[in-house]
Amino acid sequence: MNQYIYAKFSIKHHGCWSAFSTYSYFDTLINIDYSTFDVLKAHRLAIIRGSKDGGKAQVKSMLNNDKSIIDYEISEIFAKNRYSIYIISMLQAIESTVISKLKMQDIILLNTNIYDGKELYEIIGTKTSKTVITNKLSDNRIQILDLVYEYVDEEKIIKILSRNIVNMLLTEKEQLILRKAKELGYLDIPRRKNLEEVAKELGTSKMNLSLSLRKILKKFSSLA
Repeated sequence: MNQYIYAKFSIKHHGCWSAFSTYSYFDTLINIDYSTFDVLKAHRLAIIRGSKDGGKAQVKSMLNNDKSIIDYEISEIFAKNRYSIYIISMLQAIESTVISKLKMQDIILLNTNIYDGKELYEIIGTKTSKTVITNKLSDNRIQILDLVYEYVDEEKIIKILSRNIVNMLLTEKEQLILRKAKELGYLDIPRRKNLEEVAKELGTSKMNLSLSLRKILKKFSSLA
């Protein structure tokens, strides 16, 4: 029997810079490193939707609110009118990070994102990991909002690996369109709903939906 579980949970980390993020901000952890001085060095890839003006100032404001951050650097990859993308490098006191608490319990971190004031984690651990997460993370600064877990399988791992690509490439509206198209069976073979029926469910026109789906497909095709 598979002894490993997949768990997904989100937290509200009061006092942490993540708690000051908004719905326009999304990031994913791309690298971590531990020094010998109880300092965690992390690199995050962040996207800020909206006007390109003020994106860097928004990130600085978030980071400056966290007393545990020792130093940071923000590098702009590129900025457009609709969104900007940055690499955020930061040094943070280890005892203040959830990542370090998970590592101390031999939990494997698969994915971590920050969005709309919440930290989202996906991990692989043993059957006792759910209890460990609840007992070791909960304190006066950390509020666990939800925790779900299931045994690991091949399909779950593939979904985890691909989810960040969707979050980074697609806007919230495009993600909603894609989810609805999938739910209604538009992507099935044969289709359970046609384009007009999906458009009606979304409250838009057939032409607008068709254009949106083409834009989504173009974004994915650019990765090929």
